[in-house]
Amino acid sequence: MPVIYGINPLLEALQAKEPLEKIYILTGKHRPVFDKIRLMARSLNIPTVQADRKKLDQLSGGKTHQGVTALLAAISYSTLENLVEKVQKTAKDPNFIIADRITDPQNFGAIIRSAEVLGVQGLIFSLRESTPITDQVVKASAGAVFHLDICKVVNLVNAIEYLQKCGIWIYASSSHAKKTVWEMDFSGPQAIIIGSEGKGIRPLLLKKSDEVFRIPQQGKTESLNVSVAAGIIMSEILKQRITRP
Repeated sequence: MPVIYGINPLLEALQAKEPLEKIYILTGKHRPVFDKIRLMARSLNIPTVQADRKKLDQLSGGKTHQGVTALLAAISYSTLENLVEKVQKTAKDPNFIIADRITDPQNFGAIIRSAEVLGVQGLIFSLRESTPITDQVVKASAGAVFHLDICKVVNLVNAIEYLQKCGIWIYASSSHAKKTVWEMDFSGPQAIIIGSEGKGIRPLLLKKSDEVFRIPQQGKTESLNVSVAAGIIMSEILKQRITRP
């Protein structure tokens, strides 16, 4: 993934409204220009995160970064409004995946790959606590990122509320749910929330969901890998939609 490093190149990219994925700023270093970068990034809905010098050195390939680096977007994103409008025109019952705090590039890429193969029409995520779509994600997706509409939003709660206003039901996968994935009716317009590898779905997103379900487990292992769990859920959705009258 292309990287911008150094204060002036980054400011120029912000002024030109380049499609930046995420900006990394050196932890514990306060400079007025960093505040300016944060302000400009906020106006463009570009997330900024703190990073230590080792992370910045890694991103810049060891070159002089002056405490800031940024990732350029690897793909073109859909807006949420355009995604919903497009899918509602082409599909009777939209089927979306909402990825919440997926931080591992391999898992994220695998989820995107399964989504594209199993008939999901769009994936929605927020960069605030998720991995950006890096070269690793693209590779792990086997190129599926170029065949699936992907929507990057600033706030997943607001995105969920918008989807609900559009008549789309929100379902969430949680190990604490009573209802199993096999008892769900996935025939209508819907978006399924998939939670992070370690923390699961944020409580506020669970609260916003219309219904919660779980994948039954019998073994001693605490949980499934998130990409495997997502594949099981998407496979069940496809099965129901293929076999329904």
